[in-house]
Amino acid sequence: MSTVFPHYHVGIVVADLEAAMAEYSEHLGVEWRPPVPVQSDLRTEDGSRLFTSRMVYSRQGPPYMELLERRAGTPWSEPGLHHLGLWTPDVESESERLTEAGLPRIISAADHSTGAPFVYHQTADGVRLELIDIGTTGPGVFTYLSGALDDLLSG
Repeated sequence: MSTVFPHYHVGIVVADLEAAMAEYSEHLGVEWRPPVPVQSDLRTEDGSRLFTSRMVYSRQGPPYMELLERRAGTPWSEPGLHHLGLWTPDVESESERLTEAGLPRIISAADHSTGAPFVYHQTADGVRLELIDIGTTGPGVFTYLSGALDDLLSG
């Protein structure tokens, strides 16, 4: 039985975070939370590596728009629609279920002894599904999305 909730964000890789924010604001009226740095130890088919970038979420949602600034040589190197982000209370069990169903695990957090807070799987049609642990990652994301950190991040 699935423990994945409906998607809460759509991830888009962009070449320039500020330019993309301005474009979506101008054409679609999207408003943004302040951009934040991201850093993760990732495991891919090419091995483990440290990934650093910047990201931002829309104020409107769910589903939210997540913009990730591209980084060459990473799974986020090509601009465009990248993934659907889904909450789950048990990333490892849900990831195993998807793997057994034929959706390969293509990216995961590399150094978490209690289980990965997020993983990516890919469908047969190439759609990436990001499973995010609602228990470990959720509280920080909810705080960010609420705007409680806006002054701190903007200053």
